Amino acid sequence: MTPNEDIIQDVISYLEEKASDQQIEKLHVWLAKDENNKASYRSIVEAYYRVNNIKKWDEVNVFAAKTKVDASLLKKRRFPYWSVAASIILLFGLSITLLLTDIFDGQKLAETIQIEPGKKGAELILSNGKSVQVMNAQKMLTEEDGSLVQVDSLKGIVYENQNADSYELIYNTIKVARGQEFNLQLADGTRVWLNAESELRYPVKFVAKNRKVYLKGEAYFEVAHNKEKVFVVNSFNQDVSVYGTKFNINAYDKNLIKTVLVEGSVGVKIERNEEEKKMIPGDLLLANTMDASMATKQVNVYPYIAWKDGNFLFQDESLEEIMIRLERWYKVKVFFEDNEARKILFVGDLKRYTKIDKLLYFMEKSSNASFEIKGDVIVVKSN
Repeated sequence: MTPNEDIIQDVISYLEEKASDQQIEKLHVWLAKDENNKASYRSIVEAYYRVNNIKKWDEVNVFAAKTKVDASLLKKRRFPYWSVAASIILLFGLSITLLLTDIFDGQKLAETIQIEPGKKGAELILSNGKSVQVMNAQKMLTEEDGSLVQVDSLKGIVYENQNADSYELIYNTIKVARGQEFNLQLADGTRVWLNAESELRYPVKFVAKNRKVYLKGEAYFEVAHNKEKVFVVNSFNQDVSVYGTKFNINAYDKNLIKTVLVEGSVGVKIERNEEEKKMIPGDLLLANTMDASMATKQVNVYPYIAWKDGNFLFQDESLEEIMIRLERWYKVKVFFEDNEARKILFVGDLKRYTKIDKLLYFMEKSSNASFEIKGDVIVVKSN
């Protein structure tokens, strides 16, 4: 039986945490009355999150072909038209309510989850080997050459280009562990955001002919313009050369380094390959430093840099790829019960600081996958 408009509105109000005590009591009575009512509730909830997820994309103008995305999503899982119409007008949200645990028999994710999202933090290794844990620190450090380093767990690390008479090239290293992220400003004014399980080695002052840094993992760069001194990011055997621009490098795997250019122009070169690939804004360059191959294509850049803004944004991405990201951010392990689950494609726009029970619930209701939590292990299987 199709629920009436009053029930739909009560469910929506409850999901948005706006329901009155009378509405909540009315919902409890309605759910207890009939198993079909529970099924209807599931459909309303599913439509609420799915459709408002699409609406969020439109608001941030991530994808141009919204109609195509809408059509593909609605085709994957059909639900009553009234539920789509009722929820299309609502604002995007990811709140999971206690009512959900009452109606999903055998799927009590929220009761077993104690896994928290990542947070800001890093380990700063100075040139003299001293290690500083940047968690709740707020201090001023002095480097071997006299350079000042401002350390702040919220604002990041800022280098002040002092003592210009010193021409010694010395390096610091910032290590960001699993379940962490961090940002810093280099001595030339370049800003860097580091994703989980990443490492950046960089000069305290740029006194060489170029401004070269060394990256393992993933980072987003906003490079300060200096036409006299090129900025170079080395990852494995790949060099990305820029003079002033915004770009993201994903270099967790030397067999597949992903460079996305947001603004400006860069050149990418791999050892054993004389060719330098020029990139324009919107380019994604895929490089394999083992066989020295490179290929570029035009993409929507936001899904590749959304992590910097505190979002997970997936565009027809496989669960295998997605779960690798979640492993780094939530410090968990993932086990696939079947290979079909690895291939399931997911489309979604989720907050990185969302607790994992909410995130997995949304993914479960927006794909053909199911999740089970066993300690710090997420078990994934296809339905």
